[in-house]
Amino acid sequence: MKLIPEWLPHKYCCVAWPCNKELYGEVLYDAKLELAKVVNEISLDEKVLLFCNKSDITEARKIIDNKNIELVIANLDDSWMRDIAPIFLENNKKLESICFEFNGYGKYPNYKNDNRLGNLISQKLNIKSINSDIVLEGGAITYDEEGNLFTTESALLNKNRKNKLSKKEFENKLIELLGVKNIIWFPEGLVADDTDGHIDNLICPIGNKTYLIASSKDTTSPNYNILKKNIEVMNNSFKHDINLIEIPIPEHVLFHQKKLVASYINFYFTNNKIILPKFSVPQDEEVFDIFNSLFPKKTIIMISTKAINYGGGNIHCVTMNVPKI
Repeated sequence: MKLIPEWLPHKYCCVAWPCNKELYGEVLYDAKLELAKVVNEISLDEKVLLFCNKSDITEARKIIDNKNIELVIANLDDSWMRDIAPIFLENNKKLESICFEFNGYGKYPNYKNDNRLGNLISQKLNIKSINSDIVLEGGAITYDEEGNLFTTESALLNKNRKNKLSKKEFENKLIELLGVKNIIWFPEGLVADDTDGHIDNLICPIGNKTYLIASSKDTTSPNYNILKKNIEVMNNSFKHDINLIEIPIPEHVLFHQKKLVASYINFYFTNNKIILPKFSVPQDEEVFDIFNSLFPKKTIIMISTKAINYGGGNIHCVTMNVPKI
């Protein structure tokens, strides 16, 4: 049993249609338009399963007219597919999944529909699935091809997840369930991250001992020391035997008077492209050039996702790749 890195081929991409009026407020429709751009771009490379409340189906069909996108009726509370989808694994050359518990990050009361979506997706894909009683969101973990899993203490060990596991017990459980060898813990995530600090804003493995890691050169930034510490954790964990590529975070992104918790690490691999968030700041061009040089065989696409980001996440958060085996 093993986890399948995100850069390997995909069979589908799962996405959830934005629906949380309390979260998005006046930008809800803007978030839907942005999501439509993202999924239309993804669908040029891989099939998309777009899960949607029955009441939103007509609206979704008007915005998305694409034969490579299948709309699936499901009861949803929110749109953070990365956190509510199952975690996919390969077992004896077959695709299987684990459905962890989702509790609305321990702070939102409406999550029970989202907590059932993992099983619905597994049934839709007709794959074997097991349920775990551990509360764990998909955006809280990432992993490479060598059995290393990365996460944050601030999210996974947060008391609001109600797991009642020590750090060591958590490690043993993840090693048992996911077939990984090592757990690398970052102390915390970006300041004001509504998820309590998900890893998918901080680091992304891209293969061959190479990792993209969020960084900041702004010593006045509240994230400066946090990101510096994360780089130290990586170098200490791997004895500097890795290639760390620093990706600057956009420091000051405002949208509807809200300072966004923004990171370019929150992107999506398709089979032939990389889809990056665009923040309309000077770092956009710098980051585009970095990705262009790193992935010469992929097309780099930037899409403005400030309305999605306003809701608390970004492109990686609203997508979940289904591996192709």
